[in-house]
Amino acid sequence: MIKSIQIEKLFGRFDYTIPITVNGITILTGPNGFGKSTVLRIISAISNGNLNYFNNLDFYNITVFFEEKEKIEIKKREKALYIDTHRLPDISNRHMDYIQYGRRIPWLAKTPNGYVDRRSGEMLTEDEYYYMSLFGDDEYWEHFLPKELRDALKKIKSKLDKVRKLCGEVRLISDQRLIKTQTRRDEAQVVDVISELPQKLKDEISKVVAEYSQVSSRLDSSYPKRLLSAKEGIKDQREYSSKLEEANKKFEKLNEYNLVDMSLIDEEDYNQTYSTALKVYFDDFYEKYKVFEELIEKLDLFTKIINDRLTFKRIRITQTNGFEIVDTDNPSKTLELPQLSSGEKQEIVLFYDLIFGTKENLLLLIDEPEISLHITWQKKFLDDLLEVSKRNKLQAIVATHSPQIISNHLDIQIDLGGLYNAELNKR
Repeated sequence: MIKSIQIEKLFGRFDYTIPITVNGITILTGPNGFGKSTVLRIISAISNGNLNYFNNLDFYNITVFFEEKEKIEIKKREKALYIDTHRLPDISNRHMDYIQYGRRIPWLAKTPNGYVDRRSGEMLTEDEYYYMSLFGDDEYWEHFLPKELRDALKKIKSKLDKVRKLCGEVRLISDQRLIKTQTRRDEAQVVDVISELPQKLKDEISKVVAEYSQVSSRLDSSYPKRLLSAKEGIKDQREYSSKLEEANKKFEKLNEYNLVDMSLIDEEDYNQTYSTALKVYFDDFYEKYKVFEELIEKLDLFTKIINDRLTFKRIRITQTNGFEIVDTDNPSKTLELPQLSSGEKQEIVLFYDLIFGTKENLLLLIDEPEISLHITWQKKFLDDLLEVSKRNKLQAIVATHSPQIISNHLDIQIDLGGLYNAELNKR
């Protein structure tokens, strides 16, 4: 993972050395125009091998240091771009034409404004498409580019592949997270992200319920055999009461989220005659519950954060709809998601993505999370993000203007204005 990034002459002016908190959160602050969002996009472009981004960026030197004592340096001299010691070769218009028409990528769709990645809905400019063609996984360009150019591209591609591996998975969450572009018959269309989330959660729940059905069927079919071979049982009333109390808590969780139609014994008095049967029963219940454990942890965190934001309404999880927003005074009244305020939608979209859409050991880049958020919500944001980060083992860099976002977390703040002034004082 990334340890630090050093930038010289960003926009022809700024020199920064920015340490990144490993297995934690780093906050970037600073005045407008000092490059907070640009730093995030630099890291994103390096991790994705998007060299075109650096062609269009005003800088002198960028060096990224990794945990493994590795580093990569990107230099810009006049119009020439260097990756370590390798200069990115000039690609003639004729060669670009070959690349454009000689290569067909099945998951890219041409649109009037460029290209769309069918897999993610991400829009690509013409330049980004060319670079993807040059450094993509397959190598059709080998058949029509000169050998000298092919060799140079191979060296750079090898370097970029290594850097991607060193970066690990990196994801940029921009300030435009409420909408996304996707294709319909090769045409780009803007969709409201929040409208897709209930179905996504419904699918997530359905997968877990299907896994539960398999585990339950396996255990139920082998129950008689395991019961007859069981040698240990529940010892006494105390152990029985403890097991029953624990099972009841888990059962209430399953009911709270309407996850499964499961019954639980309600007999409070222990009967020695059934000690072995009771032990097998409780063991089976706990094994079945384990299937839901991770999902329930996520649902607990998601509903806690969102319900803490909502006023006069709350989020309710259901197998049928994934989730819905209901009136607190009249739970039978559901609210349409587009009716929510911009801030409410921002929080639901962002934290759904963070909790359900991220993997462990991910570097998350979050740009201006304060957009549309009330000051009270801004103060809660970082505490919630730290909780999510701990649960999902995320590393995050947050670019913000808001002192409320920083709140009492000055220890993890890096102020670009302060770095710039410190550099000036050294001169």
